[in-house]
Amino acid sequence: MNKKATIYTYSIIYTASEDFKDQTPYVIAIVEDKDSRVLSRIEGYEENKEIHIGMEVELFKTDESGNPIYKFIN
Repeated sequence: MNKKATIYTYSIIYTASEDFKDQTPYVIAIVEDKDSRVLSRIEGYEENKEIHIGMEVELFKTDESGNPIYKFIN
């Protein structure tokens, strides 16, 4: 897994389950690096932030299960 990747597709979540309702809105995306595509939450979303397919993101951390969590670069 590379440190930088690009957004392949994404969704902004405004209505979430009880466990995540205090975190809305947030972004879930499929990010693509040279080797693969992975589903990831993207940290750092703010209301009305411009997001687009092909936007660069970088690896922020992994969760307790080892899943990658990316963040917006700017």
